[in-house]
Amino acid sequence: MNLTEIRIIKRDGKQENFSAAKITNAIGKAFKATGIDFQEEEIEGITRQVVSHFTQQTIGVEDIQDLVENELMKVQPEVAKKYIIYRQWRNTERERKTRIKHIMDGIVAIDKNDVNLSNANMSSHTPAGQMMTFASEITKDYTYKYLLPKQYAEAHQLGDIHIHDLDYYPTKTTTCIQYDLDDLFERGFHTKNGSIRTPQSIQSYATLSTIIFQTNQNEQHGGQAIPAFDFFMAKGVLKSFQKILATLLSLLFDLKGIETDEKEILKGIRTHFQGIEAGEETRTTYLSFLANQGLTLTQEELDYALRKTLTQTRKDTHQAMEGFIHNLNTMHSRGGNQVVFSSINYGTDTSAEGRMVIQELLKATIEGLGNHGEVPVFPIQIFKVKNGVTYSDADYQLAMQDFEAALEGKVTFECPNFDLFLQACRTTAKALFPNFMFLDTPFNTHEKWRADDPKRYRYELATMGCRTRVFENLHGEKTSLGRGNLSFTTMNLPRLAIEAHRKAEAFVDETPENRLEKAKEFFLQSVHSMAEFIAEQLYTRYQYQRTALARQFPFMMGNNVWKGGAQRHPNEEVGDVLNQGTLGIGFIGGHNAMVALYGQGHGHNPKAWETLYAAVEEMNKVAEAYKQKYGLNYSVLATPAEGLSGRFTRMDKRKYGLIEGVNDRDYYVNSFHVDVKEPITIVEKIKREAPFHALTRGGHITYVELDGEAQKNVKAIAKIVKVMHDEQIGYGSINHPVDTCHDCGYKGVIYSRCPVCNGENILRMRRITGYLTGDLNSWNSAKRAEERDRVKHA
Repeated sequence: MNLTEIRIIKRDGKQENFSAAKITNAIGKAFKATGIDFQEEEIEGITRQVVSHFTQQTIGVEDIQDLVENELMKVQPEVAKKYIIYRQWRNTERERKTRIKHIMDGIVAIDKNDVNLSNANMSSHTPAGQMMTFASEITKDYTYKYLLPKQYAEAHQLGDIHIHDLDYYPTKTTTCIQYDLDDLFERGFHTKNGSIRTPQSIQSYATLSTIIFQTNQNEQHGGQAIPAFDFFMAKGVLKSFQKILATLLSLLFDLKGIETDEKEILKGIRTHFQGIEAGEETRTTYLSFLANQGLTLTQEELDYALRKTLTQTRKDTHQAMEGFIHNLNTMHSRGGNQVVFSSINYGTDTSAEGRMVIQELLKATIEGLGNHGEVPVFPIQIFKVKNGVTYSDADYQLAMQDFEAALEGKVTFECPNFDLFLQACRTTAKALFPNFMFLDTPFNTHEKWRADDPKRYRYELATMGCRTRVFENLHGEKTSLGRGNLSFTTMNLPRLAIEAHRKAEAFVDETPENRLEKAKEFFLQSVHSMAEFIAEQLYTRYQYQRTALARQFPFMMGNNVWKGGAQRHPNEEVGDVLNQGTLGIGFIGGHNAMVALYGQGHGHNPKAWETLYAAVEEMNKVAEAYKQKYGLNYSVLATPAEGLSGRFTRMDKRKYGLIEGVNDRDYYVNSFHVDVKEPITIVEKIKREAPFHALTRGGHITYVELDGEAQKNVKAIAKIVKVMHDEQIGYGSINHPVDTCHDCGYKGVIYSRCPVCNGENILRMRRITGYLTGDLNSWNSAKRAEERDRVKHA
């Protein structure tokens, strides 16, 4: 055959003249990559053998490469392997470029695809949202190519693991943090354009809190949280009370013709009124103080001023809480037109000021946003359940005797904040928040907590609303304050189970029972190995994060938001400052993995439950070992998967085909959760999931799903929270449908049309990966499928 007449068909369908030199060059590169000595004549001989197989005037590029592989395997297998690897890399690069182009086109066209809908909190169709998505996709590609060690990049791209927030990898950012607001407010803080003084009213406290949220969010890629919102805001309530009282008394003296200096009156009030509830002794002492100053005021006049002051303070506190909630739902301060991913923890401040904050916050949450009282998406609210403070069995039993009277405040309880616990149940029945965190669950307790310690919140666990938990600490005080997660990576648990099952099936001579036992053994071994692989990857990322300069995070480090950050000069690397953070070994698809092994999930199959529990124990063993190895705060995380829930599933469908009950849906079930489709009672679901909380110290949550209007049955909410408490859940939440008619404002369960005005403009509030969203169209396809599948547990 005349080689000059042969035409090569390229991958894009175009043709070009054949060149034997290109084959020779490619083979030569493969030889050089192996370090094997070669002669030009040898390579030319292989080229001639390849050409000898040409039978037609045209031949495709891939066909030629197949022939080269075959001929190399005959004479130089090692060289053939290098050639194959290089060929695969080139194919991957071509596919990547095509994929990136396809993704960019989809962003430009604002397509409803899983790239644009990877984060339901982001408005991906807006210009800011498009820019964020462009940047995210390009940065991920850069990270794969230039920053990640090859073994981790491949494991991520193949779907063995998922390295979260890869788009932020080059920035060296950390994930999330819990603010010590008391420290920030008392010292004051600085931003790029100026310094902020200590606030002097509850309105200022609340407003500056949102500014801190907004500013620090731009220096991290994850959630922002306040660990003790009630304690931190209480000082603002007291300051407002004192200022209002000073103004009222100054007015009273003016009306009586007595000349006074309001500033001096305020000084005296601050000395004598250390709380907003003034007892008889405080009033008498203050009247004597005024008399010594030559200022005459009767007991009745002071009582009147105190009543008016308390009323106005409550109004101001309510407005402050309204503003706080509205600001956090409207201030688009993150890339992509996102609001801050904010959370607040509260419930245990028993002072009159702290209780007022909680009361007015709960009222403002129920009132909601706008004219129709839409349910606020942010902040995620977490109510702390603490024995002797917000909960006791005796108070619970007392409340159950006449629940309506208890709910209306007509029953006196032993625990100072049990009434607020009931109000929290009422609020979550209407607004899906607060969630509930249980401080007396053994792994959530702190040996230093004392009821009479005014700063006891330092020893109370706080959580991110999505579930991230930071508490234990190898490098300082066991606390949540001023600390956060550094990064986390998730293993594909169903894939490990599928592989273990297939490996065990090869033992055809064994009994089915023995094969199943072997599959379990292989599975647990692979979980352990994968956890070690992830632990090393997390350490690699940590070493990279350490090299960040303090000035890259001017607010977080400069203001000591991340504890220890202020000790660094702006041009110094953050280094050991980060070692108080946590590293999370995550997992997804516990249910799917158990179906792959046992044909059933762990919701009802005891062997499946035991195996999944053993798998999470293996992860814990690795976390403990790596704590010792590197001296870092490793922990196991029940991953809050959003986009990931569908990513792994799609990849495993391509790899293994459809496997019934395992990957035949659009999503994998999150972490250790019982299948969302599985019919199971509330109590049984809680009992099944509770033991996993103790193993997942990096974060966890248990959800239950209610049917109907929960706001009509607050008693049922309280009963569910009690079950969570008794079963030693760490953190729990209750889902139920909350719909609002945009036309008339009706709230309730709305099926197709509003029962009041017959309107179809309905806001349907649902929870996705820890936070709420009223537009299911902003969810990715996997999460929409999951929401459709969720069965009601009551």
